[in-house]
Amino acid sequence: MIRSSIKIVGASGQGINSIGAIVAKGLKRSGYFVFGYREYPSLIKGGHASYQLDISGEQIRSSETTVNILVALNHHGLEVNLEDLKQGGVVLHVTPDWRYSEYHQDLIKNRKLRVIYLPAETILRKLGADNVLLNVLVTASLWSMLGLKVEELRSLVDEKFVGKPELAALNVKCIEEGVLFSQELDAALIELSSPDIKVKDDLLLTGSQAMGLGALHAGVRLFSGYPMTPASPLLGFIVDLENETHTVVKQAEDEITAAQIVSGAMFAGTRALTATSGGGFDLMSETLSLNAMIENPTVFVLAQRPGPSTGLPTWTSQDCLLQAVHGAHGEFAHCVLAVSNSQDAFDLMSVAFNLAERYQISVIVLTEKQTAEALYTQAPYDLEKADMDRGRLITDAMGLATLVSYDRYCPEADGGISPRWLPGSLASTYCAQSDEHDSAGTVDESAENRRRQTVKRMGKLDLLKGHLSEPDLTMTMGSQQVGDEIDDVSHELELLLVSWGSSGDVIRDVLCSDALSQRKIASLHYTYLWPLRTDRLVQLARLAAQVVLVEQSYRGQLGMLIRAECGLNITEKILKFDGRPFFYDEFLALLSKKLESQKQQRTTAP
Repeated sequence: MIRSSIKIVGASGQGINSIGAIVAKGLKRSGYFVFGYREYPSLIKGGHASYQLDISGEQIRSSETTVNILVALNHHGLEVNLEDLKQGGVVLHVTPDWRYSEYHQDLIKNRKLRVIYLPAETILRKLGADNVLLNVLVTASLWSMLGLKVEELRSLVDEKFVGKPELAALNVKCIEEGVLFSQELDAALIELSSPDIKVKDDLLLTGSQAMGLGALHAGVRLFSGYPMTPASPLLGFIVDLENETHTVVKQAEDEITAAQIVSGAMFAGTRALTATSGGGFDLMSETLSLNAMIENPTVFVLAQRPGPSTGLPTWTSQDCLLQAVHGAHGEFAHCVLAVSNSQDAFDLMSVAFNLAERYQISVIVLTEKQTAEALYTQAPYDLEKADMDRGRLITDAMGLATLVSYDRYCPEADGGISPRWLPGSLASTYCAQSDEHDSAGTVDESAENRRRQTVKRMGKLDLLKGHLSEPDLTMTMGSQQVGDEIDDVSHELELLLVSWGSSGDVIRDVLCSDALSQRKIASLHYTYLWPLRTDRLVQLARLAAQVVLVEQSYRGQLGMLIRAECGLNITEKILKFDGRPFFYDEFLALLSKKLESQKQQRTTAP
């Protein structure tokens, strides 16, 4: 895979996202896969931020630590990010008369960096344009340096300023000046790989947008939430589509209310959704426990960021897994699953609601800042695939007429899953409340009733576990990719990687690296994290010289669950917990180090 990368840096609110989004759209229309990664501080405005685009003619879903082009919109970018450039990289900046430190002068010389100053202030003054058009000028210069067709950029500007001809004309002038500046340079700045023309028809969207589309496709018609990064983009996306989709959106006064609104809507038969981050989920946990007692299907999105407390609000982590599995009081059946990218962010929303209604449980969908805000090049979704499983929900007149109150929580129900009917139906009534209850919902604190109702509720867990898929298996065996079944593993693996969430995409990209083409490595990636299936893992672990847990948490929380469930103690780990995701080149180096260490151990073994 031939990769190229661009990083745009500046102050939050300076427009770096606008440049990144426009360039990404142009690259995609030109046939390139693009992956976008953002870093920004938890400030409304100001502070140093970046928007990175990694580009390839093949599918790409990870970022590198170093880039080919650095675009600096202020002097802080020259101070902070010059070291991010690869050998022979390019700096495009707008700071006049900048004096580099002696260290940076040596860096520029040793890495053979090309430094280009764009006299943006002079050009804008000549055009009579406000400084707000700096982004257009910089975008045009970068666009031309990448060898993209200027007609594409003009068409993007026309789309953005439909009905505003004067503003569009001024933008076009800025484009012309930016392109002219770049064309006067004496050499091409970056050579991209060959494009794939089919990519131009793909989608370009964030993980949150993919999840929002998936939720709407799953039938969600009410969303209630309280803004909390990195869950807020999902709320904002569904708000933007509120009128078009006829979805009711309620920004609640707090997370407790948001969870209760959604619970009430689901109890009344409407598919509803809420989303929050760790601190907000703490507040929702009592409602989660209530839904377990009344066996009310609900879906919660838990968007992870580093804690505890406020932690790092705008950075990424995978340290809320145990919170999702054990975060509410009492023992009850529920499901935890995790999205990894824009494909399953869409697909798994339907799965989550179907599981919730089939088993009358709560389903917690884990995402993380990296997945929620990353920009993906995504093949169009299959909109014909729209199965809706509402479980044992009774809505027909004949079925309702046969129900009695004791049907609702009857301990003898098959698999512990009782008939469910909606309030206001022409059927017998029952009581849904938080105390322990009998079959009709009436309070009953007797020992025998408690035992029977607990067995009923917990009995769903075994059924659910049998329904969930085993983790996905990806293998590179020698120089060829093999299938996804254990039978395909005919000889010992050097490494078995175990992961979940966004780490899976980095692993997949790395396993396609030429550097690993002759190695025998398998990756087992978990989507369904609770209840946890471990049969495939245990079988593969026997075939592997070494099992390595890959996770973005300090303790390796998936490893803790695996050990508790099947006794397998994964001692080798690649862990990261600094708020940043795994980067492609970083992970390749860490994996190569593991392989080299393993080789040395074999060499020195008696």
